[in-house]
Amino acid sequence: MTGTPDKKALRQRLLTILVAETQQVNEFVATLEQERQILSGRDVEPLYPLSEQKSRQARQLQQLADSRSAVLAQAGLPHDKAGIESLIGSEGTQIWHTYLAAATRARQLNQENGTHITERLAQNHQALAVLLAHSDQPTVYGPDGSSRTRPGSRLLGSY
Repeated sequence: MTGTPDKKALRQRLLTILVAETQQVNEFVATLEQERQILSGRDVEPLYPLSEQKSRQARQLQQLADSRSAVLAQAGLPHDKAGIESLIGSEGTQIWHTYLAAATRARQLNQENGTHITERLAQNHQALAVLLAHSDQPTVYGPDGSSRTRPGSRLLGSY
């Protein structure tokens, strides 16, 4: 049987990858939930180390997805839902549905956190606009195109 992939071995490999992916996605969900808690508070400093953790987890998820894609390619199947379901058969249905549920939750949390960040950023921009509008400093633009208060202005408390 040279040249013909062993479908049973590929099925087992794919199921193993899906189990590992599900575990990794659940860890990613936990990180996203931590991110959500931090975003709802005032102190965002803990976001910095959390973003490094999140990036690391995203890279690990990408590696697992690449492995899944390679197994499907070896089986001569497309890397899509139909290809996965075709290879895993009925014995992997529960694993597949568990993975899909975890991935759906991760996507939902990530979108909600992104929306929260966008809203918070907009509030910060509005607050800055109000503060600048009510200062007696005209806004000018620096050589790099960014807005600044009047050149040569002193900071409060400086001499």
